[in-house]
Amino acid sequence: MPPTSKADRRRHRRYPMGRSIHFHHGPTKRAFPGRCVDISQSGLMMYVPVSTPVKPGQPIRLSVTGPTPPDISALADGTLEATIVRVERRGLLTMGKLAVGVEFLPACDTPSCLTDPS
Repeated sequence: MPPTSKADRRRHRRYPMGRSIHFHHGPTKRAFPGRCVDISQSGLMMYVPVSTPVKPGQPIRLSVTGPTPPDISALADGTLEATIVRVERRGLLTMGKLAVGVEFLPACDTPSCLTDPS
């Protein structure tokens, strides 16, 4: 049986979405810019500047504005809690930015959502 590709294992359909976004980085309590590459019901991929101190497991709060695909209900209010699940550094030399994969979290209304888990 042939191995399953990464794309085949995704839980939700991905939509291309080239849009500027901002996120609040929980560990540093600072805001950073990003550029959304694609989005799904459970997360998104974004490019961030090389100097952004991101690593897997860190909490962030994303701010996304403008129209989104109809089945992306997580973006209904434009702000969501997420966790960084992947940081790809392969594009550093060619693009000068980091590719960051995030997974959306269930809604949370407490400040503890953005504390550093380590």
